[in-house]
Amino acid sequence: MIPGPDGDRDDMSHALSLSAVETPLTERAAEFLLAGPADAPSLISYVCQLPGAPANVAEHMASALFAGHQRFVRDPDGRWRLRTETVPDPKMGSGTVLGAGRSLSETSFVVVDVETTGTRARGRDRVTEVAAVLVKNGSATMVFDSLINPERPIPSFITSLTQITSEMVASAPRFGEVCSQLLGVLEGHVFTAHNAAFDWGFLSMEVHRATGKQLTGRRLCTVRLARRLLPQLRRRSLDSVANYFGVEVGARHRAGGDALATAHVLLRLLDAATDQGCTSVDDLERLVARGTSKRRTRRPPASPQPVREDTTA
Repeated sequence: MIPGPDGDRDDMSHALSLSAVETPLTERAAEFLLAGPADAPSLISYVCQLPGAPANVAEHMASALFAGHQRFVRDPDGRWRLRTETVPDPKMGSGTVLGAGRSLSETSFVVVDVETTGTRARGRDRVTEVAAVLVKNGSATMVFDSLINPERPIPSFITSLTQITSEMVASAPRFGEVCSQLLGVLEGHVFTAHNAAFDWGFLSMEVHRATGKQLTGRRLCTVRLARRLLPQLRRRSLDSVANYFGVEVGARHRAGGDALATAHVLLRLLDAATDQGCTSVDDLERLVARGTSKRRTRRPPASPQPVREDTTA
């Protein structure tokens, strides 16, 4: 396990952070406040459907509702509003931060890879290994790498893929024991992974179990970025994209090897994005989102078909 750096963090408008867990009530509050600041009685009347609540009661309810939530602010005049840099994002369960467009050269990314006991982040599956690589100023530095005791057996097919056995993780720390250290190296950077939804989903669940809170912040998926920047590639698996860029994958399906390879792929993708005119994380998000709404879902053929694409990270 390698401790994280103590250097300055990036502009927090791009940063991953920890926040209280969102609820249907806080989502309704965010929806209401999109129209502008509101006093507590009006807000609680809408969110909790309690018209006519006394002002002092509404104030207490609003304060309790928003405790620990970074995207809600109470102005000096007593009205509540959303932080100007955030809007609700249902995919993340929290505010997506809209930064001022800090340049890519000044932005730091933390590339994460997790190995797990399976694919069900919200089921019984747990993390068995985590690695994080800091990408900044054109360089990639491993800042965290540790086996994790998942507190349950590792299936044999997972061991065949990752070479991680139940015996190897028996003496490893549980996630809760390394959670603070891991958050220390994640916070303040743009969360990045190859198939980011998978890694984010597992880390979010582990962090929630350990702290009762959730991860919030920007996410960048190198699979989706490669899809936009490398349309000539039929496959966007880590092996395929790394091979295209001539990046060596040292230990495939181990968190450290995959995270380091993804970090070097990210550096190449950032160069390619810059060549296409991207100068900020905002530009990257617009590039990734371009044309996705036009994609149609095709009905699968009735007859069995060969596997044509590697869907592994």
